[in-house]
Amino acid sequence: MSEAPRLFTLEEANALVPTLQMEFGRVARLRAELGPLIESVGGAEAAVEILQKGKRPGRGREAQAERLRTVAAEITAAVERVNELGCLVKDLDMGLVDFFSMQGTDPVFLCWQFGEPAITHWHAMDEGYSSRRPIEGAEVEMPEFLN
Repeated sequence: MSEAPRLFTLEEANALVPTLQMEFGRVARLRAELGPLIESVGGAEAAVEILQKGKRPGRGREAQAERLRTVAAEITAAVERVNELGCLVKDLDMGLVDFFSMQGTDPVFLCWQFGEPAITHWHAMDEGYSSRRPIEGAEVEMPEFLN
């Protein structure tokens, strides 16, 4: 028997934005390591073999293969931590997260993208990022930047 998804108010979802910023910042740093690691173990096919099938890397590539496993596990753990909050990671490349919510009697997704200071958009559950609409009355305070 599956649990019903957690429904968020805009305020509840926005309260998680600092945590999301931290997790997606961590993921961005880790993902920057992936390209060079994949090349160092022999390319994409070799990396998939190492990660999914436990294949041993070529001679002299053990340290890179171990770091590849570690980075992949850390990225997976970050995504799981976000999903455990009740949100849905929709696109890791774009840093998209959706929150189940209600708009009147209609279920919708509140939509956040990495780098946005707050949640200011929503979309229907059968739509995606390209269909985002502004949340009426949602205001964002821009952070102060000291120069």
